[in-house]
Parts: sequence; structure tokens; C-alpha cells
Amino acid sequence: MKREKRALSVLLLAVTLVLSAVFAASAAESFRLSNQLPPSHFLSEAAEVFAAKVKEYSGGDVEIKLFHSAQLFKDTEIVEALQQGLVEMGLVPVNQWSGMIPAADIFGVPFVFADLASIERFLDSEAGTLLDGAFNEKGCKVVFWMDYGFVQFLNSKRPLLAPADFKGLKIRTFSTGTADAVLALGGTPSALSSTEMYMALQRGTVDGSTTGAPAAYSRKLYEVQKYMTVCNYSAAQFALQSNLKWWEGLSDSTRDVLERAGKDAASWIRAEMARSEAEALTALKEKGVEIVELDAAQRQAFVEATSSVRDGFIAESGELGRRLMELAALAQ
Repeated sequence: MKREKRALSVLLLAVTLVLSAVFAASAAESFRLSNQLPPSHFLSEAAEVFAAKVKEYSGGDVEIKLFHSAQLFKDTEIVEALQQGLVEMGLVPVNQWSGMIPAADIFGVPFVFADLASIERFLDSEAGTLLDGAFNEKGCKVVFWMDYGFVQFLNSKRPLLAPADFKGLKIRTFSTGTADAVLALGGTPSALSSTEMYMALQRGTVDGSTTGAPAAYSRKLYEVQKYMTVCNYSAAQFALQSNLKWWEGLSDSTRDVLERAGKDAASWIRAEMARSEAEALTALKEKGVEIVELDAAQRQAFVEATSSVRDGFIAESGELGRRLMELAALAQ
């Protein structure tokens, strides 16, 4: 009898442990994060940092499943996917909102920000709150901002040292602001997603592109581009965003975990970005790309040539755009 009781106790304990494990597994939360950039890009690495911190802060109860290289959605698809709740979170180029929220294109307007520190001050000010409020109205939420760095000009024909050098060149652009800037400088803009860019350059459909140095290297643009002009003319900005309804349905503890992890990832990005850009420029040079940097007079000629773009942005983006430009000026 004692043996039977002991055996029964062992069986009950085993069943309890199994059921506890099953319950724990079912209680764990798992969320998807769509990323169109390759795994080697520093923003993809930041997403990995975010996922690791979420796991750490939740004690393993929350898991972020990462889908790099546009496995789920392209950069031109992610906003709609988030709005429709087709994915919980995604890396969003902020310029992809410009069609619905014209003021969101402020980062693509040429020569608005003096340096990366001014962008940080801008987003930490009222500007970050105003932008997130505009996204909320469209069904999305900023979990944390992801600094991308400044955008440069690349092409396969000649160094771009003056606005006149853009004449006759077809340049891949990724936002209204970058397209208007290319047009103002004398080139012909062509809107293409980041996943379409390499093939278009390889086939000669476009002559050049606008992108950051890390992306230029990670996407192997050195194979199809000969020249890069470093002028920091605009700053592409990303945000890790979520579907707003999904976000509001999370428990307070889960939202806290995601926000804490997001702050850590944002800090990691800002520390990593300078190193990543310097290494990318060196690597591009080693691959044969001619890097040219504008002097003060040359850069001023670019600034003057694009003044109409800044004026047009203020005119077309309404009160929100006007206020953001004021806050950008204060952040310098």
C-alpha cells in the first residue's frame, strides 16, 4: 500500500510539473518584429539588442521574433501592415508616413539638422510627442526612435561637387523631401524601395542613390556605384513602431518591459552609429568608391540651391510642420 501511495505521489508530482511547464509555455508572450534591413546593418543589430533586453527584463516571459531582410514586409509595405495589425511591430522609415502625415518628412528635408546631437534634442523635445500623436491618430505607436544617421549622395558617373554636377543624372530617392532635394539640385528623382535599389543601379535604370554609408556598404552598392559625396544633406530617421490597438491591449508590465528595452536599444544605437559610419566609409574606400567631402563654400551652394524645398515643406505640412521646423531650429 505504501509503495502504491508513493508511486501515486510521484505520478501526481510528474503530472503537476508537466502541466506547470505547459502552462508556463502557453503563458509566455511571443511577438513578431518585421525588419527590411539585412542582419549586418546596425539597426538590425539594434533590433537584436531590443529582443535580448525584452527577454532579460521579462524573465523569458516575452519573446520577440525577428524577421530580417524583408521576410515579412518591405519598407514600402510596413506602415500599412502595422495599421492593419498584420504584424505587431516593425522598423519604419519615418518618411513612409509622409503621404498621410506630410510633416513626418521633416527628416528628409535638406539641411534642417546641423548634427546628430541636434536630432536627439529634437526628438526628446515636444517634437517627439507631437509626431507620436500624429501616428496614434493613424493607428500606430512609437515604441522607440532609431537614429539612422545622415544620408549621402552616390552615383556611377562623376563626383558631385556642385549643383551643376547633378544635371542629367537619375537618382534613386526614398521620400518626398529627398526627391525634392534632388530636383532642386538639378537631377531627376526616382522613388524606389531599398530592396529594389541595387538591381536598378546594376541595370542602369538609375545612375545614383541617396542612402547612408552603412547601408551602402551592407547592400554592396560599391559594386555598382563609383562616387560618394559626403554632405550630410538630410537625416533618415527610423522608429520601431507597433499597432496602436495591439499596444493598448498589452498588460502594463509587458508595455513597461518593451519601453525599458527600447530605451536601452536607442542608447545602443546612438553609441554604435558613429562607429558604424566611420567603418563603413573606410570599407567603401577600400572597395574602390571615391569619397569626396564638400568644403564650407561647396556645401553652402547646396544649401542655397535647396532653399525652396524647406520653404515648400513649411507651406505643405500645415501647422504641425511649421511647429516642427521651429523646434528643429531650437535644437541646433
